[in-house]
Amino acid sequence: MKDLRTLFNHPKQSDPERDPHLYDWRRPFHGKDDAAYLNKLLKRRGRRSSTERISSGKARYNVFENLHKQRVFFTTTYSKSIKSHKEYIRDYMPQKNKPGISEEKEMFGVPPEDYLNNMVPLHFKWIISPESQNVELKLLAHTVIKHVEILTGYELYWRGVIHTDTGHHHLHIVVNGKDKNGKSVRFPKDMIKNTIREMTSNIITNMIGERTKEEIEAAKARLPFAKRWTEFDEQLKEMPEKIFIKNLQPSLIQRLQFLESIKLATKDNLSYSLNPDFEEVLKATGRYNLYLEEYLKSDLPLRLFEGGSITGKVDKVINFDRDESWNDAIIIRKDNERIYIPVYQLHKEHLEGKTVRIEHAAGGTNRNISNKDIKIIDNRSKSISIER
Repeated sequence: MKDLRTLFNHPKQSDPERDPHLYDWRRPFHGKDDAAYLNKLLKRRGRRSSTERISSGKARYNVFENLHKQRVFFTTTYSKSIKSHKEYIRDYMPQKNKPGISEEKEMFGVPPEDYLNNMVPLHFKWIISPESQNVELKLLAHTVIKHVEILTGYELYWRGVIHTDTGHHHLHIVVNGKDKNGKSVRFPKDMIKNTIREMTSNIITNMIGERTKEEIEAAKARLPFAKRWTEFDEQLKEMPEKIFIKNLQPSLIQRLQFLESIKLATKDNLSYSLNPDFEEVLKATGRYNLYLEEYLKSDLPLRLFEGGSITGKVDKVINFDRDESWNDAIIIRKDNERIYIPVYQLHKEHLEGKTVRIEHAAGGTNRNISNKDIKIIDNRSKSISIER
């Protein structure tokens, strides 16, 4: 057995390009103990996946997923603007002067004077939203930060706050771009995309226990009403243009009824027809949470920017620091439609009502549009690049 394990173990190699400030928090992929990893997966065999094959009624098994772990939504963005940093701390996090909010939210973390005295332009903004509402969010924030510090070796300046205005309580955390030892804070891409979310899921599971059978069933019951692309939609997409509800499972009928309520399907007696853009809208809403809201209230059709060149008037600015949004974006009104354009680190001042031109190959759900790609067109047909 010893010789067999040796076949899967490879010597760890150093990465000369790794930031010397970062603690070596993870081993390279080729350095993993594949035999132990395979054994771990085999132990999880037979746990049921969160999705089902709806058409046949047979469950699909996925050894990579543990249904009983607590689920959590995690997203992050960052900015290199000291002005944005100050406004985020001063106005957005405490929800100062926000309509419908009578009292400013209490913040926590390191002492405010310590944070403000060491504030630098670079800062990271996190949203953490557990599926369960039984989580002590303040304790969760402290625990997540502690684990991130262990992983990275940083001693972070951070502030947190709990927002309750959306009906689903969630955390906002801001992390300063310099730590207590004067090190520049950087987070590897894979850590942001996967590690922190998985780590937070494990922390919550340790705090309140695994998801119960009732909680799992409740989550499944909510799935037909999800404002994102789901397994139900994968099944509906493969069906004929007219979908007759006879012999359909109740969950699929619920999904069609919900799609009709958000104007993504139409009903004709005992059949439904899906809108041509239903897939685009659901996938865009899964990535940009305010997309569906704009789609429903628009007086003109709304579509996601697909890349290329476009000129039009800015109808609305959506900003991470100002709205309960997961991203920055602008909506351009052009001819007989509105175009939703996600922007990475939007320079937000004085854009609404301006005519702009955007030229960029990226589009769809790729968040590669930046300030330099947006040019304001003046009355003499000249353009000025927007730079931070």
